[in-house]
Amino acid sequence: MSQASVNKGQCLSQIVNDARLTRDNITLVGKSPAGLVGLFLALGVVGIVLTLIGSQVVGIDHALAAYHVGVMGVLGICLGSLFWVMLSHVFAMTWNVALRRQFENVMRAMWLVLILMLPIMLIEVISHGVMFTWMDTHYVSSDPIYVHKSGYLNVPFFILRFVIYFGLWLLLIRKFWTWQREQDETGDRWLSNKARFTSSWGLLVFGITCAFAAFDWLMSLDYHFFSTMWGVYFFAGAAYSAMAVNILITRGLNAMGKMNGVVTVEHRHDQGKLLFAFTVFWAYIGFSQYFLIWYANIPEETSYMLARKVNYPNLTMALVLGHFCLPFLILLPRPAKRSGMLITIMALWAVVIHFIDMYWLIRPMADAHLMYKGEEPLGMSVIWLDIAGVVGVVGIFAAVVVRNIFSGPLIPVNDPRLPGCLHHKNYV
Repeated sequence: MSQASVNKGQCLSQIVNDARLTRDNITLVGKSPAGLVGLFLALGVVGIVLTLIGSQVVGIDHALAAYHVGVMGVLGICLGSLFWVMLSHVFAMTWNVALRRQFENVMRAMWLVLILMLPIMLIEVISHGVMFTWMDTHYVSSDPIYVHKSGYLNVPFFILRFVIYFGLWLLLIRKFWTWQREQDETGDRWLSNKARFTSSWGLLVFGITCAFAAFDWLMSLDYHFFSTMWGVYFFAGAAYSAMAVNILITRGLNAMGKMNGVVTVEHRHDQGKLLFAFTVFWAYIGFSQYFLIWYANIPEETSYMLARKVNYPNLTMALVLGHFCLPFLILLPRPAKRSGMLITIMALWAVVIHFIDMYWLIRPMADAHLMYKGEEPLGMSVIWLDIAGVVGVVGIFAAVVVRNIFSGPLIPVNDPRLPGCLHHKNYV
């Protein structure tokens, strides 16, 4: 018998003999997702219906912007989850093996994000630009800034990039999920090596596609604006929100009596560390971007910030305080990161502030269109429509994620690093 076979047998023996890995503790056998799925779907349908009503009562610009906030928010959560899965594999992480399955369950909802993006793409292309005004060639043909960018900002290339982004993301997700399910069944440890190798080039693909998707679907809403830090800014929010969702899912499963002794206070402590780290990272990137714009004082860049500072002053301050200052102070002490109640509250708040961040990026463009026509901006006077757009998307997304969670084991049951994860201990 080869040494590899001996090691594999020892690893599987440790897993099989661990009392924490009973079927009742690491699966949702006997529990139906129908109630939760039905609740989230109902919320989603109500939100979408109200958004459609808003498109007639308030205007298509504002309704589509509200819907776009929700779609970009859940896209960030999916991409962030894919990032954490690949990072776990490429560094052969031990401590988070028990947490990785929930990242996988979230990233597997990417197909839904693709479907949710299609109405935006169709409406924008057919209407020659509702939010993406650069699609109206008659409107922008004499604009020297657009002419300079037209080689990149044109409809055929825009659609091609859309297909490439989702094609690559779905390819990576399919690979990781196929190997993980096969390892669940066979215990083949070499599948972990395949995942690690794929992650090594997958992270490069992820970084490029994530950045350019942010350029296309967020920054090009104002095609005059440009920022070389934009892709990193979007990535920071994606990783931050994905970790927050992972905390909420694992805490919810713990509350249901699942994964007891598998996901412990030690794992929660590390989740808290990473939530804190990306709180700081997002603030660092956001401030660096703002500082360079302020220092350079280029009209195309400063007008972008002024539109938000003037028309949404309270929201701008809420981001400064809610996305950095308060989370920084609350999560800094070690006991806070180990407190189940506090980390759950902060994770929930992180998800909320992530969507507020998307709102701050997207929503002012609908007002910009009104101001261009000589009308007064609506600001937050139609907040009901904005909430409906986000709730509609998030409700449907949450229903799919819940179905994924109930579809199999809650952890990678035959991962060779699982025994080390079960004995994880923090010393810092």
